[in-house]
Amino acid sequence: MSTEKTTFLKRTSRFSLATVISRFLGLFREASFAAVFGAAGGMDAFVAAFRIPNLLRDLFAEGALSAAYVPVFTEKMKKEGPKNAFLLTSSVFSILLAVLGAIVVLGIALAPYFVRYYVSGFEGDPARLDLTVRLTRIMFPFILMVALAAVSMGTLNSLGRFGIPALAPASFNLIMILSALYLSRWFDPPIIALGIGAVIGGAGQFLIQLPQLIRSGYRFRFRWDFKDESVRRVLRLILPAAMGVAAWQVNVVVATIIASYLEAGSISSLYYALRLMHFPLGIFGVALAAVSLPEISGLAASGDAKGAGEAQRYSSRMVIFLLMPSAAFLIGSAESIVSTAYQRGSFDWADTIGVALALRAYVVGLVFFGLVRVTAQVFYAFKDTATPVKISFLAVAVNIALSLLFVGPMGYAGLALATSLAAMVNFTLLYFFSHRKAPTPDRFGLAFYSLRIIAASIIAGLAAYVISQAFLSSDGFGGFGRALAAALLSFGSSVSLFLLACRWLKIEEVNQIRRAFFGRRSG
Repeated sequence: MSTEKTTFLKRTSRFSLATVISRFLGLFREASFAAVFGAAGGMDAFVAAFRIPNLLRDLFAEGALSAAYVPVFTEKMKKEGPKNAFLLTSSVFSILLAVLGAIVVLGIALAPYFVRYYVSGFEGDPARLDLTVRLTRIMFPFILMVALAAVSMGTLNSLGRFGIPALAPASFNLIMILSALYLSRWFDPPIIALGIGAVIGGAGQFLIQLPQLIRSGYRFRFRWDFKDESVRRVLRLILPAAMGVAAWQVNVVVATIIASYLEAGSISSLYYALRLMHFPLGIFGVALAAVSLPEISGLAASGDAKGAGEAQRYSSRMVIFLLMPSAAFLIGSAESIVSTAYQRGSFDWADTIGVALALRAYVVGLVFFGLVRVTAQVFYAFKDTATPVKISFLAVAVNIALSLLFVGPMGYAGLALATSLAAMVNFTLLYFFSHRKAPTPDRFGLAFYSLRIIAASIIAGLAAYVISQAFLSSDGFGGFGRALAAALLSFGSSVSLFLLACRWLKIEEVNQIRRAFFGRRSG
């Protein structure tokens, strides 16, 4: 295996390991929420309120900003060195402080006006609507905190440092856990503690990265220099990138609006299911996308379009290899996973069944969510943020149409399935047009590779389903211990059978991962 692939896998593994810690804390966070607040109206209000600053976070931070900033910073570092590259970092920090500071003030002032349209289905429940407004106001500063954290992460990733940035969300999760379990007892209603915890946790994500950023040689200078061409390039790139993210975030808004008209707990059930789906997506899909963006950006800056195409192809194969069996396991063992994660306190077996249904619908699109992240990096690396925007708008239209079609017969699970199918459309179009930027010799090789992974994953998923159902009775698993045993045994069996099937099908990624971390066999 080439040195580049070995380095790529090791960097991804460091990012993934840190993400595993963060995601387990995130899972414990959601379990704490479920135990203390269940899947009721108060939790609906928090989820709806948190999605507003979270949507703006994607626009101004982890989505659009990263796509615009990282390629320009990488190119500047390669051509002009760290001193000038860090001047760009200071400019971006300064603009964020001014612009997002103003947005935070406006958001707090105008929350009573726009929230009632966002969750119009809450009009019949004034107490829940008022609580959503109150939580929105509390959490608006989260946007600024997490935007500063995103710039820090993009800078450190571009410098080849992935561990601490990937670990940063763990601080957020830890603070949210403490807020649910301890701080909530001091507030009326207790859910207010989660809003306060979100802001403190957002600040923690930035502060935990600051020491490593300083050790890398960065020193902040307030810099408001719009004459700097690199600053103007970031701003030119961020607008279409923000439009693309905004287009996709319409899916979240539409799902929330529609779910607000369904029975109480619908928004919460979608939220809990989405958090479980994001566990493997964060560990594998997000990690591969984060590591591949600086690499593809460097190849694009050097004019190596073929190398960029090969890097994208390899990242896509790894996404399929890791996320396809993850999807099969989640589908086969959904009830035992949900029960283990959430079923305690205010969260009962009926809630488990509802969340498992939504989880299966989301997992249909798991591989495509990961592939969209990796494939979009090709366009960002070549500083083309317009093409993903156009594709995102088409995917949004598909999602809205399917949501309205599915919600009647399927309820909130139909909203999750619509999002998954829209992700398939999004990836298909991104992949088709990415070959114009970074061509690869085997354009349809990914489809043939996927068929082999699907075959191995079906075997793994069936094993997970059979074992999980063996532990299941008519009213659930009969406690945490039995649910955990079902989840662990089904996981171990599905992983073992998947790897055996991959060896039989001669899928090379198995040996690549072994060689990257354990070296070649002697003899």
